[in-house]
Amino acid sequence: MNELDVVIAGVSINVQGDEITSPLLHTFRKLLRGFLKKKSSEGVSAFLFYEHATTLRKFKGEPAVLSPGRDRETTRIINHVAKHYPVSEKTVLIGFLNGILAYNVHSRKALIFLFRSKGKNLLTGTIYKLLFILTSFFMVEDGKLLLHGAGLRINGRGNLFLGASGAGKSTVSGFVPKEDVLSDDATAVEKKGERFIIHASPFSQVSAADKKKPGHHLRKATLTRLLFLKKDRNVALVPRDRQTALAEMIARHVHYVELMDRELKTAAFNT
Repeated sequence: MNELDVVIAGVSINVQGDEITSPLLHTFRKLLRGFLKKKSSEGVSAFLFYEHATTLRKFKGEPAVLSPGRDRETTRIINHVAKHYPVSEKTVLIGFLNGILAYNVHSRKALIFLFRSKGKNLLTGTIYKLLFILTSFFMVEDGKLLLHGAGLRINGRGNLFLGASGAGKSTVSGFVPKEDVLSDDATAVEKKGERFIIHASPFSQVSAADKKKPGHHLRKATLTRLLFLKKDRNVALVPRDRQTALAEMIARHVHYVELMDRELKTAAFNT
C-alpha cells in the first residue's frame, strides 16, 4: 500500500493508493512538502482508485454535485464508484475532470475515484482539486474553516485578507516574506477560546510548488485583523460591523460551501 499523511491545522489526512496510483502519490509528496508527517493512528482518510480499464466521460472544469438521476452517463460513472465505496442517497458526490469525490459525512473515510476519458487526462489536477474540496469538508467536521483568503503574518500578528478570485489576495501576499505567507488562497481558521488562530495550508494560487521546510504545517498566528478585498480605483480602509462581516465570511468565503450537504453547511455556519 502506498500512502502519505498530510496535516493541515492539526487535521491529519491519510491518503492511500495502490501500485497504479503510486506515481501520482509521489508527485503529491513533492507538492505537499512541509505538510507531511509520520503516520498517525488518528485522523481521516482518502483512498485513490484509478479505473484505468474503462473510458468514461470527463466532467467540466468546475466541480459539481452529482446525483444518480442527472443523466445516463453520470449514473454509469456513479455505479462504478459504488463498486468501491458505500454509496447511498446521502453520499456527497462531487465530479471534476477525470474524477469523483465520494464522501459519507462524518464517516471520516472518502474515495477519490479516477478514470480515463477521451482526449487528455488530467489526473494530477483532478486529485489536487478533489483533495482540496475534501479538506474543506474535513475542516468543518473538525470545527474549523478553510477560507478563501490570504493568511499573512505581519510583525508576528495574523492578518486575513478575504476576497473573490482576482481581488488581490496573491498581490497582497507578495508584500511579505514567503515564510510569513500561511496561504495566499486557502487559510485554515479555528476558534480557541476568545481568539481566532489562522494556520498554513498547502493550497495556494502562486506558491503551491514552492519547496517548504519540514514542519511548515505548524506555522500559525493569532488573528488580529480581518479585511475584505474589493476591486476599486481608490485605496481606502472602510470599517465593517462584526455581524455583517461574519455573515459575508461564511456565505461567500468558505471554500466549497456550495458543494456541502445541508449537514455540513449547518456545521460551517455554527463554527
